[in-house]
Amino acid sequence: MAILRLLLVAFNVVVISFLIYRLVEVFRHPMERWKKITVFTGGILLLLAPFGIFLRFFAPTPQYFIVYPAAIFMYLYLTRQMSVR
Repeated sequence: MAILRLLLVAFNVVVISFLIYRLVEVFRHPMERWKKITVFTGGILLLLAPFGIFLRFFAPTPQYFIVYPAAIFMYLYLTRQMSVR
């Protein structure tokens, strides 16, 4: 069980740092205002999940390990598509 907790913490640290990096990159990149608001809203919502686990608002469940990575990948795909155009 301790290994699972360690992996969860490591996964969340990587995700949080990458999301913050991506938000900073979008902030610096010239883009339309509505696109930036969309990216920031999505990034903030995705940052709330790991902080909710760390602050013990909810427990990590098996669904978290399936849905959260899928949401992260969709977010990254959409931000990449928005910045290309």
